[in-house]
Formats: sequence, C-alpha cells, structure tokens
Amino acid sequence: MEHHKLFPTNIFIQDDFFSKPKVLQKLIEKEYNNKNITNWQSKPDLLSKPSYREFVESVLKTNVNIIKKLNYEFESLVITDMWSNILKPGETHRPHTHANNFLSGVYYPYAENTSGIVFTDPRQQANVIKPSKLQNTMDNSDVMLYQSKTNRIIIFPSWLQHFVPINTSKENRFSISWNLQLKGKVGRSEEYQSALF
Repeated sequence: MEHHKLFPTNIFIQDDFFSKPKVLQKLIEKEYNNKNITNWQSKPDLLSKPSYREFVESVLKTNVNIIKKLNYEFESLVITDMWSNILKPGETHRPHTHANNFLSGVYYPYAENTSGIVFTDPRQQANVIKPSKLQNTMDNSDVMLYQSKTNRIIIFPSWLQHFVPINTSKENRFSISWNLQLKGKVGRSEEYQSALF
C-alpha cells in the first residue's frame, strides 16, 4: 500500500549552525540591561547592527536555500525583524504565530538543557477523535517538542503556532528570533493570484 503524506508542515533544523555562538551570547548579555523584565526581548533591529552582520547573512542564505528546496518561485527574501530573547528559569512564552511573514526561525547561542520550542498541529479538526498511542511519533502527535540546544537553528512557517514551555532549568535560555518575507512579485498574473510585496 502506498503511504502519502499530504500537506506537510516543513520544519528545518541544523545543529552547529554558526561558528561563533559565544560571541552572540556575549552580545545578548551586553544588551540585557534590565534583568527584572519577564521574558526579556531586545529591540527587533539586530539585522541592522554591524556586530550581527555575519549571523544575519548566514540566516538569510540558509532561508533562501530552503525556499529553493521547496521549489517556490521568488524574486528575493528579506529579514523583516530580528531580536534576541532571554528566558529566565521559571519563565514561559505563550502560544503565538508570526503574522505578516512567510518564514520564521530561532537560533540558540546558549540553551543547554533549558526550554525548547513546541509546535501545535494547525488542523483543529484533526483532534476530534484522539485514540491512545502506543508511542508518540511525528505522524500521530498534535504537539511536537524540539529541544533547544546550543548552536541549533530551527526554521518554520510563520503561520505555525508555537510556544516555549516553562524553563525548568537553573540556566537562562538565550535565543535569537527572526521573521522573513518574500519581496517583489509573488504568484503569477495569468493565474489571477499575484501580489507585490
């Protein structure tokens, strides 16, 4: 019997992504100016800072390769926002999406044994009947946890709901997040489904 996996949700993961994770961690620590703020986030302007230029270029190149791998036509891809996060022990981040973007991602300069990221099944109707599972797999789960790990990158569709579970470790979780959008003409005029971004 053929087994087709229809309408997949693509998640891309790479370990040992960047050559200088400790440099990024130190940049985030330097900017971390108010330790009393819950779920601290920097301004979303890291993409314009010279100290992040090499990382920004690596992220953009990787995402362009993903778009090509998925066989999409596109003129160009731009990072719209990029920001750093520190999640202290006991903190969590609520379920959310990244509207008005095509792809989003997270990178961990330091996150050993801290909170990962949880993606939820976007098909609400798939939860109408939920039989017991002999084993949780990607094919039968409605939530999936990806562990945070130092120097790991995870890229996902911006519309995919996700959250960060409680950081039960004694360490801060350092991450950099970003959004990307297609730029130029998207879609074909002859199909009456084009747009200009």
